[in-house]
Amino acid sequence: MGFPIYIYALFAILLILVAAVIVYFQVYKRHINKALEATGGKRTSMVPPHRVAIVMTIIVLLIGILISYYAGYINAYKDYEEDAWVMQHSDIQTYYAEVKEIGERSIVVGGISLNDENYQGEFQYDVWGEVTIYRQDTVIQLSDLSEGDLVSITLLTDRAGITSIFKIQLLADKE
Repeated sequence: MGFPIYIYALFAILLILVAAVIVYFQVYKRHINKALEATGGKRTSMVPPHRVAIVMTIIVLLIGILISYYAGYINAYKDYEEDAWVMQHSDIQTYYAEVKEIGERSIVVGGISLNDENYQGEFQYDVWGEVTIYRQDTVIQLSDLSEGDLVSITLLTDRAGITSIFKIQLLADKE
């Protein structure tokens, strides 16, 4: 990880400010000396150096604010992108349930008493193509499940806080 580029940019802007103020002071001093030496000629006025310093300071502050905003946005977005794919233990939850009802693209299950109290109620899930249903190591269809089957349901919570069903595992076949 190198030194952030926006620090270089801010340093360059500060150098430009200092150089501009120094040059203006020199020009102003030369102008004043010429005006004092000239006795009869018309004299043009220049803006006093303290006003130039104030204006340049305001410009540097505005540029510094813009650079800070940009740098903060870039760093925050980069951190978000790095953390977006990192899974936490709490992002994956598995619980056991008994199949209550099976629809064409949905399943209703009732959590068993071995589960955490959050997963002991009745839940309905829409089952789409990305949800995999297993019987041991074999992938099966939703229609292969029947009422009364014991299954484990694996849920996945994404960074936006949306929980969706990830996997259904048939635990025991009826004999």
